Amino acid sequence: MTDNFRTPPPSESITEGMANLVRVWQEAALAASHIAASRRTIFLAYVAEGFTEAQALELVKAV
Repeated sequence: MTDNFRTPPPSESITEGMANLVRVWQEAALAASHIAASRRTIFLAYVAEGFTEAQALELVKAV
């Protein structure tokens, strides 16, 4: 019986694995940066529409 839910262990060298890990961390940091910039833009749009900063913050946190 084979286990279809497990992947075989990686066959890469430690150096390649570390390089891949660094790349993934960099991509995660970039994605977090884009999310933060988007939330800031939404917050500023709410404030520009007349919401108080407290109201805008609550609306952004709810998304």
